[in-house]
Amino acid sequence: MKDWESFFHQPQPINELIKDALIVVDTNVLLSAYQWREVTVKEVLKTLRTLSDTDKLRIPRQVIVEFAKNRPGQITQRINDIETLISGLQEHNSLNKKVPILEGKTTYKTSEEFQQKYNESLKEYRKSLVALRDDLKDLFQNDPYLKSIKKILDKSFYVPANSKTDEELMKDAEKRFKEKLPPGYKDDPKEENSAGDYIIWYNILQLRSNVIFVSGDKKLDWVYKDKKGNPISARRELIQEFYKETGGKDFAHISPKEFITLINPSVSSEVQEDLATKAYNNNAEVSGTLVVRKPIQIYKHIISETLVKFDPMRIIFNLEEQIDEYDSEAQLIYDSLLKCKSHLQVYEIIKNVLKTQFGEVPIAISEEKFQSLADKINLIRIRMQKSKFGLEN
Repeated sequence: MKDWESFFHQPQPINELIKDALIVVDTNVLLSAYQWREVTVKEVLKTLRTLSDTDKLRIPRQVIVEFAKNRPGQITQRINDIETLISGLQEHNSLNKKVPILEGKTTYKTSEEFQQKYNESLKEYRKSLVALRDDLKDLFQNDPYLKSIKKILDKSFYVPANSKTDEELMKDAEKRFKEKLPPGYKDDPKEENSAGDYIIWYNILQLRSNVIFVSGDKKLDWVYKDKKGNPISARRELIQEFYKETGGKDFAHISPKEFITLINPSVSSEVQEDLATKAYNNNAEVSGTLVVRKPIQIYKHIISETLVKFDPMRIIFNLEEQIDEYDSEAQLIYDSLLKCKSHLQVYEIIKNVLKTQFGEVPIAISEEKFQSLADKINLIRIRMQKSKFGLEN
């Protein structure tokens, strides 16, 4: 293979690649089961079993480590969701206090009867929710899904031969982060699992086979996205690196929905709806199709959005559609703002963060514009510090 060939390589279409590619699943696919309906979990497990039985599935050790660590949090979140519903149930016994003057009216008596029925139904509903909550708690001791995954792992657990140590992989990840090599550089370097994406990528590179990576991760250090935020393709850098490291093999990154419908085109609309739900991530709790952002994520998004608006290249590179382009910078600024006490400190924080992230590249905006950026970020700081939410992590 000539050194420059990887720059011109075009991977096979996904419907061709699926014929002989190994399938690697990401952590978020396994964890998202705790957000899906039973029919979806069964469909995904059936697909994984088939792949495992035909020796086409690989689940890296790093995926299992992350799954084991974050699974209890997913169950706990579901329990908390039910607890919130239970605590919100209130009996109504105030009719005679609200309209006592109408006590002799037929309409009053009818309403009073419905109030009694409502309270009786409410008690039964509360009992059912308590039972449901207890079923969720039981998952810590008896989880059928966990047993199914364990059985699949018997044939599909993957650790490369002569793999690097965790310490070596962490050092490699740090070097790649500094050079902004995908994947993983969009993760906050302070996070405990910041090297997780790179470690999974390292495992994928050792397969020496065509690979389809099934993941709900839509960060820009993995994929290109359309205007609606839907993944289009794996990043060119990843395709090139995989092609060179494996001697001419193809790599593709696809969503769980795309993957399952590729395997089973007649899959139900219920399953497709579930699979289209935003995948599990550490900064959001997902309930049904509603993604509830943690306060830290809200402020990070506002900061990231502000940085994009002041980026002079935003029009050229369409950054308005790529707010997460500044995720890591927004996280660093957020962490510092919590302790910041003045506008001058805000100015220095932004300057230092951008210098750290982009090296000696000069900031391509005027001093006046930079002051305006500092003004905007300072207003965010004030909002954060006035709000109790700004102090939560």
